[in-house]
Amino acid sequence: MGIARLLPLVLLLAPEVAHGREPTALRRMVAGAEVDWTAGTITAQAGSAADMRMPGPSAARPGAERRARKIAEDRLRAAVGILAGGKNADESVKRAIIARTEYQSDGGVVLWMTLRFSDAVPAKPATVSLRVTAMPFELSPAIAGPGREARLGFATYRAAADCPKDAVRVQRDDRGRLILPAAAGSVDSLAGAAVAICIDKAQP
Repeated sequence: MGIARLLPLVLLLAPEVAHGREPTALRRMVAGAEVDWTAGTITAQAGSAADMRMPGPSAARPGAERRARKIAEDRLRAAVGILAGGKNADESVKRAIIARTEYQSDGGVVLWMTLRFSDAVPAKPATVSLRVTAMPFELSPAIAGPGREARLGFATYRAAADCPKDAVRVQRDDRGRLILPAAAGSVDSLAGAAVAICIDKAQP
């Protein structure tokens, strides 16, 4: 009876416990690949049917896997080209990993390839998080302060509910730059850094 009475309370609290463990993911599709802006990953799913001319599923599977991998790599390359302006897309894709593979009974293959932002854009760790009212998701936003302008190495994004209390509030100007308050320190500390940005209102 005691367990039965507690069960509704456990079910009620479960979403809050989960929320505390893992931030809300902000995801968008770019060039056929899913960008998880919270985790800082780009994932491409691809599949290939078995070549029915092969003598059986085992013989057909390696070719199907190669074709699926090429499709996934092409999608990752296109996404990196859009997000990072085409810089080092080919080299970046070489660092992608196969995160999951499903083998079909007929020899076909479906796989998922994932590339981390840090493998596409090397960046130093940041000492602070930023918070902004609204902005589009950008891989390397511009940031400006008194007499200095630079770009972040790369940015990941969090919903306002997951924002740390010490995040620095910034404004986005009409040129799309994040304006760092003078009291928050030097722009140089964030230039080329991997920075978490909290958004009060995520844009489509």
